[in-house]
Amino acid sequence: MSLSCAGREVLLKANAQSVPTYPMSCFKLSPICRKLTSAVSNYWWGSSLDNHKIHWLRWEKLTRSKCQGGIGFRDFTLFNQAMLGKQGWRLIMRPDSLCAKVLRGKYFPNGDFLSATKKKRSSKTWKSILHGRVVLKRGLIKRVGAGETNIWRENWILGLRSLRPLVRLPTAGAEVVSGLFVPGTRVWDEEIVHKSFMSLEATEILKIKLGVNLESDVMAWAFEKNGFYSVRSTYRLLKDEQMGQAMAATGEAWASGNDRA
Repeated sequence: MSLSCAGREVLLKANAQSVPTYPMSCFKLSPICRKLTSAVSNYWWGSSLDNHKIHWLRWEKLTRSKCQGGIGFRDFTLFNQAMLGKQGWRLIMRPDSLCAKVLRGKYFPNGDFLSATKKKRSSKTWKSILHGRVVLKRGLIKRVGAGETNIWRENWILGLRSLRPLVRLPTAGAEVVSGLFVPGTRVWDEEIVHKSFMSLEATEILKIKLGVNLESDVMAWAFEKNGFYSVRSTYRLLKDEQMGQAMAATGEAWASGNDRA
């Protein structure tokens, strides 16, 4: 039976787009993602998996939200990576879990998850987690408490797209964030901040509310107000990057929904 466009959209989103969610949270499924993309595209344009009619729009455009001119289909490859990023987040947030202990003992006994490498005989699971770690690193940020965070090497400035200072001025002397506090307090020393950073960076730093109740700096996810990793915000980050690259190639104007600066 031939369905209308609305009927095909509901059917695809309710079935093809939701069924693979669990395996995508555990493994990198690149070949399967490509096959799913092909099947969904063929059905959308031809009402059949085997009916290869003309595809009038690229898959990248179909996966844009409706307010951006797309259909709102999920990009399987990007969603797969966003799901795997959550596994890495759990390893960071729950270092005493059995899973974290087993992986640490095998793959990074003398280091940490963020600096662990892919060994020659790594399992499929570990390779998949490292694939998710790529996007996880883009949004990890330190919420300032005691101020142990390195100013120049770690992410900590929420209002900047880079999440850290891009230029070190000759007058900058501090190495850790606590060096920007008024001595003996957790209050920004505005004079030191303006002397150490460019104007835009200094403005964003002074907007940061210091965690006076935090005994140390804590890891957080930059794209959620509560600081917790979410697949939704990660997928949006990846999709925005994909759209930006596609539009740059065609000369279209683009403003990312994740731009904070």
